[in-house]
Amino acid sequence: MKKQIMYPVLEIPRLAYPFRDLKNQQAEKIEAESKTWLNNDYTSMPEAFLQKKKHYKYQQTNVGHMGARMYPFATFEKLKPIVRFLLWGLINDDLYEDCPVSELQAVRERTIAVLKGYPVLQHDNSLFDQLKLQREEMLSFMPYYWMNRYIHSIDRGFEGMQLEAYYKSRMIFPTVNDYNTIREKAVLVFPLIDLCELQSGQALPDKVFHHPVIQRASSLVCRIVAYANDYFSVEKERGKDVMNIVLVLEQELGLTTTDAYLKAIELHDNYVDEFCQIAQNLPDFGVYNHHVQRLLDHLGVLISGHKSWYELDTFRYIKTDPAVTA
Repeated sequence: MKKQIMYPVLEIPRLAYPFRDLKNQQAEKIEAESKTWLNNDYTSMPEAFLQKKKHYKYQQTNVGHMGARMYPFATFEKLKPIVRFLLWGLINDDLYEDCPVSELQAVRERTIAVLKGYPVLQHDNSLFDQLKLQREEMLSFMPYYWMNRYIHSIDRGFEGMQLEAYYKSRMIFPTVNDYNTIREKAVLVFPLIDLCELQSGQALPDKVFHHPVIQRASSLVCRIVAYANDYFSVEKERGKDVMNIVLVLEQELGLTTTDAYLKAIELHDNYVDEFCQIAQNLPDFGVYNHHVQRLLDHLGVLISGHKSWYELDTFRYIKTDPAVTA
């Protein structure tokens, strides 16, 4: 089976990072586990999900490999809630990204309630059962104050989706500045940052985690991953979505596709450079210096792993159906 990923035209450089590119030794095992969840646990779902073609798409996403690349240091038991979140996030986004804000608000409120420990209701779909399992698995490793941060990160993701809805429903392009502000939340990377702490088993105190330097680094990771996602999905989203930095640059600055790619890569690389400067010039966090340095290191690995998953593991962004590709 030959994979044909949607790379940009030849004159556009590939994304590159100065971070380690690793993969968890439990990749195949967690991939098999994620497919078991997909086949056996997502049973009470909307028809849009249950359709054979839709289901096939998730089978080919290879979300277990995504988790293995972004969290190469996690044990198998820690990979389970991590990959459970990744699968939930992809499905949740596909189901609700185009729904009315009022419906999205209802989903947001139920999601936060279940993550806070309220019971799953009879009319809730299987996404909420997965949230309940995430909470239970995560709390077996992490303190409640960390769980509250994770919940806040999920809530920020829904906030971003609701802000995106104005533009998506009208097919209106945001400005670059508005795109950055909104996409930083909607890309749902803030929870991925929290999960780096789950991977290490060390939750920084709130006063350290919320330090402006760490928060800026977190913001940069969100933007880097969002831009990388957009880099790989321009043609998939053209004419269907407006929240893609390459398409936004084409619209706002009147650039050709090639020049918009080059500008997006320039902005992306500036964010990478700033992240590296932060990582190399951290303030003194006292007894938490090692933990902060490890978090920044793991975030760099996450960024590299996300790109490698696109290039090597997933069929989510391909030119042709992998089942019929020679």
